[in-house]
Amino acid sequence: MRALSGSLLVALLVAGCGEKEASPEVAAAPAPPQPLDPAGLARSSECTACHRGAHDAWAGSHHALAHRDTGEATDAEAFAGQKVAHGQASWTFSGGAENPHIEWQDPRAGDDDDPSGKPPMAIGHTPLVQYLLATPDARYQVPDMAWDPAEKEWFSIYGDEDRAPDEWGSWTQRGMNWNSQCAYCHFTGLRKHYDADSDGYHTAWVEQGVGCAQCHGEKPHATDANGCLIDRSRHFTKQQWTESCATCHARREEFDEGFATGRSFYDHYSLSLPDQPGLWFADGQQLDEIYKFTSLMLSRMGHKGIGCTDCHDPHAAGPKFGADLVKSNTLCMSCHASGTEGAVVIDAATHSHHAAGTPGASCVDCHMPKRRYMGRDPRSDHRFPRPDPLLTKELGTPNACNDCHADQGLDWQIEKTRAWYGEDMNAVGRARTRAIHAATQGRPGALDGLLEVFSSEEIDAWQGTLLRLMEPWATDSRVVRAANVSIHEGGPLARCAAALLIARRGETGAPLEKALNDPLKAVRVEAAWAAIDRLPADHPAVKEVEAIARHQSDQPAGAMKMARLAMVHNRPGEAEEWMKKAAGWDKTSPVPRRDLAVFLSGQGRSEEALEWMTEAARRAPENAEIQYLCGLAQFEAGRPEAAEQHFLQATRINPRYTRAWYNLGLLYAGQDQLDKALQALSTAESSDPSSPDAPYARATLLLRRGQAAEARAAAGEALRRAPDHTPSAQLLRQLDPP
Repeated sequence: MRALSGSLLVALLVAGCGEKEASPEVAAAPAPPQPLDPAGLARSSECTACHRGAHDAWAGSHHALAHRDTGEATDAEAFAGQKVAHGQASWTFSGGAENPHIEWQDPRAGDDDDPSGKPPMAIGHTPLVQYLLATPDARYQVPDMAWDPAEKEWFSIYGDEDRAPDEWGSWTQRGMNWNSQCAYCHFTGLRKHYDADSDGYHTAWVEQGVGCAQCHGEKPHATDANGCLIDRSRHFTKQQWTESCATCHARREEFDEGFATGRSFYDHYSLSLPDQPGLWFADGQQLDEIYKFTSLMLSRMGHKGIGCTDCHDPHAAGPKFGADLVKSNTLCMSCHASGTEGAVVIDAATHSHHAAGTPGASCVDCHMPKRRYMGRDPRSDHRFPRPDPLLTKELGTPNACNDCHADQGLDWQIEKTRAWYGEDMNAVGRARTRAIHAATQGRPGALDGLLEVFSSEEIDAWQGTLLRLMEPWATDSRVVRAANVSIHEGGPLARCAAALLIARRGETGAPLEKALNDPLKAVRVEAAWAAIDRLPADHPAVKEVEAIARHQSDQPAGAMKMARLAMVHNRPGEAEEWMKKAAGWDKTSPVPRRDLAVFLSGQGRSEEALEWMTEAARRAPENAEIQYLCGLAQFEAGRPEAAEQHFLQATRINPRYTRAWYNLGLLYAGQDQLDKALQALSTAESSDPSSPDAPYARATLLLRRGQAAEARAAAGEALRRAPDHTPSAQLLRQLDPP
């Protein structure tokens, strides 16, 4: 029996730099669309003469006012000599509208961390304004202190959180870098133009604010008979308009800057889904800032084809009919009174069980609850959830009833909703929520729950979410079948998730070829990243992920992708350089340090690996995986006592961490502490009912103690779990020779 279950390198399954397996012959992926040329975009001021009505509606919108130069009346109030303290930092805002100045001091900052000065530009109009500060390398940073024009006060968008200057999310660091994090969605025709060699920007744009051309596209190639500066021969579908909105109103990963209305969102972006921790509640209600599009895609309305322009005026960018008529249900009932667009017919007066004009009588009160983001910005949930106090009681998901009736208690709320809408008012949503909660919490039987709800799920975004949550069981025959069907029959999000699962299986057959040649780049990219070690360097999908990694290489995550590609191409020096860049750019995160430690371990540099992994563990004392990996690194360095402490810490954080218990058992076995070893292995065995490793290891220890019958039973359990587990079969033959 080996002393530990595997090296640090094997433990994280990070790609090495050795030989690759033979790769399948695959056809070339579809050619990407030509990139958008900002030079072909008209300024909004050029559209006024012919489109006065649309222009006037747009001119007062949040789109038009999304970004501007400083020097307006609002700035005079904001920079009237106010001094503000937040955490350990102090701020002074002075100079008025003509010469605004921001002075920042923080005792934790280094000498090079002070970009105080004159803000040249401002983001937003209401309910808050953020100001930019420039640094010498042509990058702009966005202070966390924002101006509230209604309350006429400065406040921190982080609330009470006091971020240290070396944190990635600090306003002086890359998490608040305007060029890569903010600018695209506040400008027309913006290109960040990042230069990796100098780590600097040459950002350019057509105009500040979201102007006409950002949605309507380039000038026509041939002269329009009316001299129009957009190509009026193109007519877009509702879905195309909605995907155009989604480029900014979505939590997404950006592949490039080449999107134009009419192109698929999924050729330029990867959409976040509720499988990602901390973004949504288990029932799909918004938790973190997710910008609405995913929520719409999770809803029945989105599934039925309702798009942004069904409810929002495309030029004024607000709800149709105005906010007052939204509150009076006029907007909602424009479909739900008659069944237009396939809507469920509802009598608002009887459905709400609240008197007209009172809280709860308006559709949006119950079905579009608000959460506040950036400190002062309340945003409506676009999943249109059903308030369900039962799920609040079971799982802690919020519900709109509780917003008004918390004093009545959840049992009272449950009884009211049951009396009004029936016992099974939210049966489908409840089953799905319980399955997702079980999966994210690592509960036993989670896969069975996911598969059960997946079998009847109709909504693409939920299918994608459920499939992604099945990733730990990618080789389970039921998951294999679900992924293989979805790659052929699923929507974009289900196919993205299926591509990930198929590639994770380690196959090189037809399903992988299907994923790598999908019409949508988002699907191809999922497959390519997961199968990158098995693809030839000149494969079209590899070229696509290389271009994406370069585009994202100004952020730590992009740098880690560049490192991964360098390893694939057998350039270890370059890989190490990129990983150290990522660690330097994200000084408080354990992730780049963990991955660098794994890489160095694979290079045989165990002492260096231990230093980086110890640093990762110091930054993440409550991260079970990193504590476990640090235990492996300590063992490889010949420090079993330290390894034991890290394994124990991992099991304290996550009592069901099977690999930590398993390796702890092997460590005790190597020290001849057989009672403690057997106890740890028994815990590992019960926490993962599918793996044969723990019962087999327990069998070998029992045999060492001369307990042949018990060893025979343990080996039999290992074979029951995995009938092809050769070591267990050999052990049984040793115990019972023919």
